[in-house]
Amino acid sequence: MQKITLQTLSDRALISDQLYRYAKGLDTRDWDLVASVLTDPFHLQAEMLDIDYPLSPQEYIALAPKKFLPGFDATTHLNTNQLITIDGDQAHIETRMYACHYINQQDNTQTDQLSAPASIHCNMQMPWEGWLTRQPDGNWLFHKVHMGVAASEGDMSTMQTALSRIED
Repeated sequence: MQKITLQTLSDRALISDQLYRYAKGLDTRDWDLVASVLTDPFHLQAEMLDIDYPLSPQEYIALAPKKFLPGFDATTHLNTNQLITIDGDQAHIETRMYACHYINQQDNTQTDQLSAPASIHCNMQMPWEGWLTRQPDGNWLFHKVHMGVAASEGDMSTMQTALSRIED
């Protein structure tokens, strides 16, 4: 079992915050925030994208988040059950990401709320792992990320609909 020290608690908080920054960047379409938590290059293993190789944060953002997330009216990336292990200047975080993607099928000018049956969605439950390295300034950055898909619900064609909304 990992010894708990003030440094370990501080590192755990910093690492957890990096994952929150990543998710917030996705949901607010703040690509600089997403890139700010990744080394350049970093290794991405993403089952849904059939990727398992190093790339720059900008390549990743162009390949996936920036490509389809703007086509959704709302997204929420939640993570739970974080297990963080620290070994010197290396760390590992295991979590579950619940990625919610919604498109409003009607012009909803009266409200900002999405409601059924006016919206379609595609939600995914994903095992998500990150490997981090402490930087010289004390900051932690992800140098490897693994995203799997455990289950999905909703209409999977919602992803294609989101892409077509961007291309228009």
